[in-house]
Amino acid sequence: MVAARDQEAIIRIARMRYEEKRSQQEIARHLGVSTSTVSRSLRQAMALGFVEIRVVPQSTRRNDYERLLQERFGLETVIVVASGNEESATLETLGRAVADYLMTLLRPDAVIGVSDGRTTAAVARHVRRTDLSGIEVVPLIGGVGGAKLPTHPYEVALTLAHGLGVANRPLPVPAAVDSEETAAALLASPIVRTAFEVIARCDVALVGVGTISKDAAIVRHGVVSAEDMETARTQLKAAGTVCARFYDSKGASIPSWIDSRMLTVTLEQLKAVPWRLGVAIGAGKVSAMKAALDGRLFNVLGTDEQTAAALL
Repeated sequence: MVAARDQEAIIRIARMRYEEKRSQQEIARHLGVSTSTVSRSLRQAMALGFVEIRVVPQSTRRNDYERLLQERFGLETVIVVASGNEESATLETLGRAVADYLMTLLRPDAVIGVSDGRTTAAVARHVRRTDLSGIEVVPLIGGVGGAKLPTHPYEVALTLAHGLGVANRPLPVPAAVDSEETAAALLASPIVRTAFEVIARCDVALVGVGTISKDAAIVRHGVVSAEDMETARTQLKAAGTVCARFYDSKGASIPSWIDSRMLTVTLEQLKAVPWRLGVAIGAGKVSAMKAALDGRLFNVLGTDEQTAAALL
């Protein structure tokens, strides 16, 4: 067991080495200790989990696609990873790369909003602890699917918050309810009202892309019916969804008859967020992704090389 005072000394030496980029000799001179003491402290820092060394192979990134997509859609940043043999492996590679980028956006007192989905869940699994204070994570949409599903927005937010070591703000309601009156009553409750007030202060949004299909997650999990989805496709000409909100082929929000029953961020609110990270992979997502990008629903994109090629 390392004493608290010794832990503080170890952490101080680790910060000087890895954050301030000082050599071991410089640290030793500054602290008045031997270089062997510095070296031993750095080994202890790693053994105790205070320091993580991660190897991120550049071969997983496709800079050529990143440049082309950035120019094509006017994005702030694009992250394209190599496609793996299995979709699950690609998701983990993309999740790790987007998580690394997300870490660079964090500031004290930042609010991070997240949607449901496999890709957002993959990002959440790969964030690292931060020393920044006051950060809060909040779901941008009420419940989609079973409460313990890793893709459920509450679970994505909880995983992200635990990984960062920050606060998690719950949104304990379903994404859609059966009437406008029920939605209004829930929105008036203190815990839900406060959650939406936090959502309005989001600095970073991490969201997936939904397709207009009977196989879409919001249909499979009962947020909208298959009949409503078909009506959205044929009558509203919807091209995709973000946080269960419909948009057209140009990425413009489409008002619908279910809006008043929804407990989720609106697309107008989403576009007011400074950093909007859209993450998705797969041929079936391409048309929905193109529309969202044309509508500037995202200013940062995370995807894989096969999807990137189709987007171009």
